[in-house]
Parts: sequence; structure tokens; C-alpha cells
Amino acid sequence: MKILIVSSFFPPQNSIASLRPYSWAKYWSRSGHDVTVLTVSKPARDEDSPLPFDGFKVVELPIPFFSSLQKKVAQETVPIQSKNSNTNAKNLKSKVWHWCVTRFATIQKRYGCFSGCRMPDWRDLWVPSALKYARSERWDLVVSSAGPYSVHYVAYKLRLCGLADKWIADWRDLWTDNHIYPGLPFFRSAEAFLERRWCLSADVITTVSEPLADLLRGKYGSKVRVVYNGFDQDEYEDLPSGRFFPDDNMFRIVYTGSIYEDKQNPVPLFEAIARIYTNNPSIVSSLRVLFVGHNANAKNLADSMGVGGFVEYQGFVTRSVALQMQRDADCLLFLDFDPSQFRGVLTGKIFEYLVAGPPIISIGFGSDPVVNDVILDEQRGFVLGNDVAKIQDCLLSMIEGRSKNYTKNNCIFNVQRYSRFSMAERMLKFVSE
Repeated sequence: MKILIVSSFFPPQNSIASLRPYSWAKYWSRSGHDVTVLTVSKPARDEDSPLPFDGFKVVELPIPFFSSLQKKVAQETVPIQSKNSNTNAKNLKSKVWHWCVTRFATIQKRYGCFSGCRMPDWRDLWVPSALKYARSERWDLVVSSAGPYSVHYVAYKLRLCGLADKWIADWRDLWTDNHIYPGLPFFRSAEAFLERRWCLSADVITTVSEPLADLLRGKYGSKVRVVYNGFDQDEYEDLPSGRFFPDDNMFRIVYTGSIYEDKQNPVPLFEAIARIYTNNPSIVSSLRVLFVGHNANAKNLADSMGVGGFVEYQGFVTRSVALQMQRDADCLLFLDFDPSQFRGVLTGKIFEYLVAGPPIISIGFGSDPVVNDVILDEQRGFVLGNDVAKIQDCLLSMIEGRSKNYTKNNCIFNVQRYSRFSMAERMLKFVSE
């Protein structure tokens, strides 16, 4: 088949959102399909993780005006300092601009606009050039993976003008039912209208978990299917074989990825560490909790609770390094979401943890059956919620060597059904049913 994947996220971006469509392109092209990926041009970042594009074509198109605007905003968000009284007028203008940028950032963070989640968004400007390219050919299958929502508009227009025989609309993150961002009130009606129009036009709708699929099925029927984020075994086979951490008898708990403020809660873990330190200081001295990614507040929180000496913030690292840290950790930390607000959030991180090898401890709220079932059914760790006493006992058991031994080989055997290869095969079966 001649397949077009439309996704704003794609490597070298270091995120699950990029790896999801990348795995489809990789495995579909290996199966003999003619695959093209249409994506957004991306500025180079230190945390990028380039991956090979063997066997498929990647077309990157820029967002008009966006690069220059990004530079301007970055410059003006630097704190303003007056040099002398002769620059008052210039400083006033800069301060006004700085105030506007700050207010804009606040609205963006609260409502999700201009960030790929809710309307409006910078990537709306990308649609005309994306359509111009995509309309140059006819496609047997178009797969659009959102967010941002604009990728579905490109696919919808292709379907409307008869250039897409089949269309899979993938909602990696939900749009009108987004679990983090409520959207601007005066855009919600337009969002609901467009979502319904696009979803009714698609042949298949996919998302990342059964609860999210059930929500979409309530609106769009049985065409909604689940495609897990999964894991890619190729990534683990290519990792350096040597141990990442030194053999220094430290017990390392590793967390990789973002922490959403007020939505995930590491406090019970820090409280448990504080209790152990009070009662058994010699035992906890060998403990370190390492945070990797966008979660600097975790270190600040640990400092405020008096356990900062046991917590390290590693910043952003390459994907290869993150996977090595997961593999060679003594324990992996998963922070769940409150299911009363975020039911059905099944991040790609949990699948990486499943295959990495070390036991998983899930901490936070503990009542989300989606995550709990995956961890417990695969016998991969402990669901501890916010029970500080249970967390304390579990930590002591692991540090003292009494926890259950999970081996990487057994883990892979049990969770192969979550591989991205299997997910890619499943998607193509959907359009042939």
C-alpha cells in the first residue's frame, strides 16, 4: 500500500509522541509498504535522539512565521534590567512586551492553546503547505496522529477530495475531552463540531487505552479501536551492554519523563523516605531517587521535605541514556494520575518500564485500574498508591534485597503483545476488516 502518515511529532524529537508514528513507518516499510511521513520542521535540541529513516520518506515542512516568533519570545522572556536612565522608553516597551508574553504563557499553560492541544494553535499555519504537498499524490491509506488536532484536518481534506482511500484518525491525546487542558471557552463549540465531522469521516479511530476508547465509542461507535503506545524491542537490542551505573552498592530508583504539576504526586514517596531516614538512617543512606526529564520541581519538593539529599535531578538526557538508566536501575518509579480526573491515561512510559526489567513501584493515587492491571497482571511490581506505610515497607524490602526478582527475559516473554511491531500490524488489520 501507499501510506501517508501525518504527524507533527516525529524523531529526532525525544518523546513517546514521536516514537508512536515512527514505529508505524518503520514496521510498515519493512513489510513492503510505500510509506511517507509528513511532519513539521523542528529546531535542533540538546535532548534530541536521531533515529534512522531507512525504508521510508520523511517530508518536513516549516510552520510559517513560527521560527522567528519563537526567537522573539525567547529573547523577551529574559528578565529586563535597566542599564541607565537614557533607555527608559526602550525599557518600558520591553517591559510591556515581557508582560504580554508572560500573560500569554499563563493562558497557554492553563487552557492548552498554542501548544498543540487546544484551539488556536501555531500549527494551524502549517496546514496549507501540508495540504499542498499531500495533494500531489493519491494514497491508499492516510494515518493522522493527534495532537495537534490540525493533522486530522489535513487527512480530512484528502479524504474529502478523494485522495485517501482509507483513513485512520489516531487520538494519541484526546481533544475535546483532554484530561489536562480544558480549552478556551469561546473555541469549545468549534472544536466539538470539527472533532465530530472528522471522526465520522474516518474509517477507523484509534486511541491509547480502553477507557479512552470507551469515551470515544460513546460518540462515534464501534469504529474506535485501541492501539497501545507499547515498546520497541529494537531499541533495547541496540543499547550498550555495559552497566550504566557504577557498582557502588547504591540502590537507585529511576523516574524518566515529565511530571505534571498538581496532577502527579511524588509526596508519598518522599514521606516514606523521611520516615526511613528517621528510623533507619544507615539503611536509607544507600538510596538515591533519580529524576530525568521535565520535572525539576520534584527536587525542590524533596528539598522542602528534608530528603533532598536522597533525590537527584538529572535534567534531559538522550533516549538511549534514558533506556539504559531504566534497564540498570534497581527500581522504576511510576507516578499515576488521579483516575477521578484522568481515567484512561496509559502513557508510553509504563510499557518501557515493563520491558526494562527492574520492579516497578506505582505511587500517587493507586486507584486507576488501567495502570494497576497492567503492572499486576504482568507481575511487574507493586501498586502502592499514597499509603506511606506500604511504600516504606516496600522500599525497605527492596533495599534489603527481599523484593521479588524480576528478570528482563521473563518480562519480554510476558509482554510481547505490547510491542510496537504488534501494534503496527494490528492497525493495518483494522482497515482490512
